[in-house]
Amino acid sequence: MTGHYEYRHAVRALLVREDKRVLLIHTFIPDTQTLIWLAPGGGIEAGEDPRTSLFREILEETGLRTQNASDPVWHRQLKFHLHGKGYDQYEDFYWVPTANFEPDASANPAVGERDIFRGFKWWSQAEIEAATDEIFVPLKFASHFATLLNEGLPSQSCDVGR
Repeated sequence: MTGHYEYRHAVRALLVREDKRVLLIHTFIPDTQTLIWLAPGGGIEAGEDPRTSLFREILEETGLRTQNASDPVWHRQLKFHLHGKGYDQYEDFYWVPTANFEPDASANPAVGERDIFRGFKWWSQAEIEAATDEIFVPLKFASHFATLLNEGLPSQSCDVGR
């Protein structure tokens, strides 16, 4: 793996149904041979503002067309490798209320992403807390998600760590 990290600003969607289940993508990280659960999203492309990027990423990764999102509720910065390339990524997470739908990533133009997606699941808070053999990112997803459910959306984005 390279020691060089490319800076990237990314957005992620906390797609949450009325029953308070959040949609997460089961993703295989080939560089670490790890399976993780994470919110749909990705890098902001040149010329895009964060919201345009968010709605594009939601459509590409889940098939959902929406223009409904909060201001950022969480943020984090992390370094990671994907397909041998290093990223120093700053992520903003947005609360996106949604009706129930069947997610579909088949239209995602990023073949490298389609190859690492293993599936979707609508998770309840209790299921996330009980899934001790699964990796959720950010790593304290369960406690941060519980705070959103119990206290509502924050007035400003909070740092959720790795």
